[in-house]
Amino acid sequence: MRSTAFVAFASSLFALAAFSCGNGKAPGNPDASTEDAGDGAVTTFSYTPAGCNYTVTPTNDGLSPTGGAFLNLAPDDTAPPSGDITPSLVRVGVGGGTDATAPGYADPTKTAAFTWQTPTATNAAKLKIGTSATSLTTTQTGYSWTTPQGLGTTMMYMHSVHVCGLTPGTTYYYEVGGGPTGSETWSAVQSFTTVPPASQSMTVGVFGDARDTLTTWQLVHERMQQAGVAIQLIPGDIVDIGANGDLWQQWLTAIWKDPNDSSKFLTLGQQMMLPIAGNHEAEAAQFYGNWAIPQGAQYASTYASIDVGNTHFVMIDDDFSALQTDYTQDPANTLLTWLKADLDHANKNRTNVPFIVALSHRGLYSTSNHSTDPDVLAARGVFAPIYDQYSVDLVFNGHDHEYERSKPVKAGNPPSGDPVVGSVDGNNNPVAGTGTTYVICAGAGADPYAVGEITKSYSLKQVAFGNNTPYIGTYSLLTLNGNSLVVNAYGLKASGTDDVIDTITLSH
Repeated sequence: MRSTAFVAFASSLFALAAFSCGNGKAPGNPDASTEDAGDGAVTTFSYTPAGCNYTVTPTNDGLSPTGGAFLNLAPDDTAPPSGDITPSLVRVGVGGGTDATAPGYADPTKTAAFTWQTPTATNAAKLKIGTSATSLTTTQTGYSWTTPQGLGTTMMYMHSVHVCGLTPGTTYYYEVGGGPTGSETWSAVQSFTTVPPASQSMTVGVFGDARDTLTTWQLVHERMQQAGVAIQLIPGDIVDIGANGDLWQQWLTAIWKDPNDSSKFLTLGQQMMLPIAGNHEAEAAQFYGNWAIPQGAQYASTYASIDVGNTHFVMIDDDFSALQTDYTQDPANTLLTWLKADLDHANKNRTNVPFIVALSHRGLYSTSNHSTDPDVLAARGVFAPIYDQYSVDLVFNGHDHEYERSKPVKAGNPPSGDPVVGSVDGNNNPVAGTGTTYVICAGAGADPYAVGEITKSYSLKQVAFGNNTPYIGTYSLLTLNGNSLVVNAYGLKASGTDDVIDTITLSH
């Protein structure tokens, strides 16, 4: 049962979008069921990928983050298309569940979820995959839906296939498409590599806030390609208006084909990507329709976690906790209950996965433009005590368009106020046990903000971009290896070699 608090809250979030919420049920779809939610028919579609032990259940109720206003949910079929169904803008995301103690928990070493779009509607949703570009030996089927145009003019005809049982650290080749037997339409062959096993050193890319300058967003992805990251983690605000499908088309197109060679690909479809929503995504169906994010039972895709090498990464949408006033009500209650359970399990699992890193959008300890905003302070008051309780090592945020690193801190009294400041060593690395380090890395295209708008003892390092600096943005590369986690933050240059603007070394 959806709470009245959530209905009111979600209605306010969706005020920006003009969603069309029919029942979305595809004729002859045996996997769709219609439930009466009290405010109209709701179609719930279930997809259990072959060989996987989890189920994907998007809905079209227009309020739930589990797909938002998805329409025409249907499994793969071979009906003749009525127009061009050439696949494009293939994304590789993470499938699976959000309960780290249950079968089907998201595992990017062995599981991948492929999402793409076509110019016209079709239920064709197949993927062929193999370890050689000339031998795509496995075929997997998925499902399709339509994401409404929202505030733009683009209707997104979407398709998704999940694959399990892959081998860690292995490069796979694939193509997506389908259609009538004998006359299928397929994409170009692309490749991606599963996340390596924990025994191997690997690199993870972290960056946020891309929403203003397309060329900067593209350059950041060129850096991700050059670094060969195992996965990209993005804490929100990819586009300026999340409900505008046209913006998603532009931002995704910019990272699909290699700008230096259109016969090759950049990172879209080549690297795993896992975003979480920021305030500019506004819980819009267009955000949820574009990405494969692990799903929980309720408010799916607003929270997720994965183990990558030696690090447990947890991602949570902070809109609800920042804007709600009663955290005993959903969605905040469900999200925070999940977060505590997930971090409790991770904290007890440090022998196997020693580090815990959290990502959400609002910069909890900033000295820039949003540092004293009521919603930011509310988010600080909610999350900082939880991160203290489970000894989270590092937190990445965005929202303030800058690079900033805090000293190790613990929540103060009240927790929404100034924190208790811990210690760093002679190399400015956090002293273990004295608090959590908070990093704001929000320069993947967003317009620059000033740094140091307020003076706070908790702030250790601030680096601006734009405004007569050498940099047009910022991004971070995390090196995970054994009992070490090293963060190198970079000032992005329009040309030439980027500068390392900060280095953080953590050890367990």
